[in-house]
Amino acid sequence: MLFACTDNAPPPSPGTPEEPPSEATSFQLTLTRTGAGTISSSPAGVSCGTTCAASFPGGTSVTLTAEPAAGYRFGGWSGAGCSGTAACTTPLTADTAVQATFTPVADAATQYIPLSLAAGPAADKVPLRTGVPLPKGALSDLAALRLETADGSQEVPAQFDAISRWPDGSIKVALLHVVSDLGAARSYRVAYGAGVVRAALPRNVAIAGTPATELTVDTGLVKFTVSNKGVITRLWRDSNGNGTFEAGEQLIDAGDLFMVNAYDNLEYTASAATDAVVTVEESGPMRAVIKAQGSLTHGSGAKLIKYVVRYYAHQGSDKVDLDVSVIDDRLEANVETTPTSFAIAARALGLRWHYLSDGAADYRFGGESGTAYGARVSGEHSLLQRGQFRFEDGVDLGHAFSYSGVGTGARAPGWVALDSGSRHLALMVRDFWQQFPGELSVNGNTLTASLFPARGGSAETTQPVLSGNSYRRAESMYFARPGGAKTYQLRLASGSGTPTTPALHALNASYQRHRLELTATPAWYVSSGVFGDLNVGTPTGANRGYDASLMQDIYVRSIEQTDGNATMFGWRDYGDRLRAGWALVINDVEVPSFYNDTHVGSNNFFTQFLRSGDPRWFELADISTRHFMDLDVSHGPRAGYWNTGGMPQPAGEVHAINHENVDHQVRNLHWGHAHVSGLSNSYLLTGDKRALDVLTEIANWWKFMSPHSFKRPFKAADMYREAERDFSWPLYVMNEYVRVTGDAAYHKDVAGGLVNYLIQWFRTPLNHVGFNPATGSISNTVLGVNDASQGTGYWTMTKMDNNAGYNATGTNPWMAGALLGNLIKFHEADRLFAAAGKASGVSQSELIDMLLQGMNYVVKYGYDSSKQYFVYSEVTRGYSGGDNHIIYALGYLDRLYKQELAAGRVAHPEWYDTRGTWGTIAARRYDELQGMTVGGSSQSYGFYGYEIVFPADFFSVMKDTLGR
Repeated sequence: MLFACTDNAPPPSPGTPEEPPSEATSFQLTLTRTGAGTISSSPAGVSCGTTCAASFPGGTSVTLTAEPAAGYRFGGWSGAGCSGTAACTTPLTADTAVQATFTPVADAATQYIPLSLAAGPAADKVPLRTGVPLPKGALSDLAALRLETADGSQEVPAQFDAISRWPDGSIKVALLHVVSDLGAARSYRVAYGAGVVRAALPRNVAIAGTPATELTVDTGLVKFTVSNKGVITRLWRDSNGNGTFEAGEQLIDAGDLFMVNAYDNLEYTASAATDAVVTVEESGPMRAVIKAQGSLTHGSGAKLIKYVVRYYAHQGSDKVDLDVSVIDDRLEANVETTPTSFAIAARALGLRWHYLSDGAADYRFGGESGTAYGARVSGEHSLLQRGQFRFEDGVDLGHAFSYSGVGTGARAPGWVALDSGSRHLALMVRDFWQQFPGELSVNGNTLTASLFPARGGSAETTQPVLSGNSYRRAESMYFARPGGAKTYQLRLASGSGTPTTPALHALNASYQRHRLELTATPAWYVSSGVFGDLNVGTPTGANRGYDASLMQDIYVRSIEQTDGNATMFGWRDYGDRLRAGWALVINDVEVPSFYNDTHVGSNNFFTQFLRSGDPRWFELADISTRHFMDLDVSHGPRAGYWNTGGMPQPAGEVHAINHENVDHQVRNLHWGHAHVSGLSNSYLLTGDKRALDVLTEIANWWKFMSPHSFKRPFKAADMYREAERDFSWPLYVMNEYVRVTGDAAYHKDVAGGLVNYLIQWFRTPLNHVGFNPATGSISNTVLGVNDASQGTGYWTMTKMDNNAGYNATGTNPWMAGALLGNLIKFHEADRLFAAAGKASGVSQSELIDMLLQGMNYVVKYGYDSSKQYFVYSEVTRGYSGGDNHIIYALGYLDRLYKQELAAGRVAHPEWYDTRGTWGTIAARRYDELQGMTVGGSSQSYGFYGYEIVFPADFFSVMKDTLGR
């Protein structure tokens, strides 16, 4: 803005000619535009495009002319009395702003994806992102995407990134970035197609400097520097809106990340790191991402633990978001040794900044029920959040919460604000009370977020000795074994004026929500094919139906309760689910265990969100996935237990030794419990970078393990095999990684390698011992040979799991279902890769033959037609093993068999003597699930996993087959 002169002298006497305006009496004309086009002025001065502001002498009449770019039309003027679409003339008697709107031209070939912005707490200039799925072959060019208002009258500035592609190179998911005000619900649409063009942003986020010294990020509203150690050392907010960052607008002039080691009581910091690496992961145009990693280091040079920090900044936003991880990536030399002391034990972990103020600042800490605790800074002021998990006599008694310091209460919302002159800074910690302990403090001019506070408890380096009737764990921040990790999320928010307390609470509430704020419709998600062959589920609020029952009879009865097995809290447990009962007894004290999100885990919850649009499913999936990606995976190399030729395996082994994982970190993975939680769908829906990091770790662990575990050529004697699930879930992990990344080499070499191994195993003739359907008897007598060349092939076990004391070698149907389903998923993916010239080389005819024979075997030996259920195992027949993981394969393979038969590719129809029942069983279960009555049964301890149909593609397959 240019300043106009003012004159307080008396008016000239009559007859005296008026003096012309002084040259200093000039005014600024500022133009803003949406869409693409150029605005020019007469007299010359404005050419927007490039120059969107100019000064003219006072009284000048400026004529503005708009010229739309290709693909746009001029929609009209607003401001300064301008309207309509003709040239606008405005006399400048003050600083003046005019807006020009260029509207996208509708093209008959353009297609649209509706998006909805959820209603919620009011907050301005909030960065949002959402993954927009696209069908295979729909679009290859990112430039042919545009965000518009719902009626198409206005383009909305946005950035799109292709975060996943189909095998043919077309875009699978475009990650959309937009900065928006939150509060009322609004509707948008994404236009895509060959005729779609997108306007350049009015201003790009700017990055200057070099990682070797420091990087400076400028969003227009905020500017901050990241040092070569990876910490924010300076931060400004353009509070007066003049386009410059002035000395009085600087908020921070130093910062650090620290951990206090419980073993030596010394502080280790990022600023002392000698191995720090800072990189620009994204550079706009709307979003910038700076990644820093190194080792928290003491002044002596000793290193403690790895840190990874990501800073997210957006053009047009005054928020800076931080993801802060500490990761113990050291080698665990022998996993079979039970640790006697913690690999890492910390007294404290946090970030601190030196903030600037004009004299003593005013502080406010957020309290419960919309309250705030505030005064003038004088010494130290803090708010400490505590909590306690109570487990006594083997019973979960829930949690106790409290906060103290500047105020008292139970659950603090997790924000603190500082105001001084034109400086206004707020700090927010996500899931603050949920991940107790935590502390926010102001001490003079030091602002600290103690993610784990020194005042949180005693700094123990070993687990306490259990006694009495209460289970307890150490009060330090610890990893019992090497490989642990913990991530926290924080937001630095600034503004142009002092925010009200309700405004701060609303801004924090919007940040705390685990919600995908901008969403497509369930119809679009399921039709895209990105998440499988899904259909839209029945309403979750209905009184009948599978989807309604899952939500009301399990989710509401467990997840929505204030406490209990399914709602764990604390820095180590938040997001996981407690297994009912206890895992072991030590000194007469019952010790509980956790699922570590087993049995497909959060991808099931994400799938239910996609099918229903119910945001509660997304919240559960997001929280669970975030726990898994840190605590439930080993993030360092490990040695021992697995036979890997003397080489340690890389990072990425999941902590899932069974259903009962005590304190989350365990010796080894049970292959039958391999999974990825919700990492794959989390990345596709949000672009979360940490999710992709950990998914890649897990995938690379299997890449390393596969040659040692699935040796080819197949030899029956080289390994003990007991269950189909031990091969099913590793394949699931591989399929998920490929679904996200489109990595054709991984599909061919790793997933394809396992499938070829399974084919060789299946086609190896081996003796069958178990159930004889002709006599209805079980014995140790060899019943025949499982021989694929004769139509009786199967994955013959060394001695099957759940063998009831017999030397049985047959099937566990509930485990076999998942193997058949994941093989089908590989088959579907391989068809896409083959169409793009990137097939795995797996014989499709042999794969299909294996699927059909395998299904026939499971039904013949594992289905009890009189009781109409799949037995728990071939030789454990007195009760059902459940069928939620097998009915998809039944329905799919019934349809596939008919297609293969019609095409003349079934050489021996007589082999499939149970095939006539496949469709009947699948249809009966489909109707039963669709007819479930809400309230017919309930479950209060959360999701075990097998309550959910996997994959949910079953419903689409059956709808296609039955027409209902």
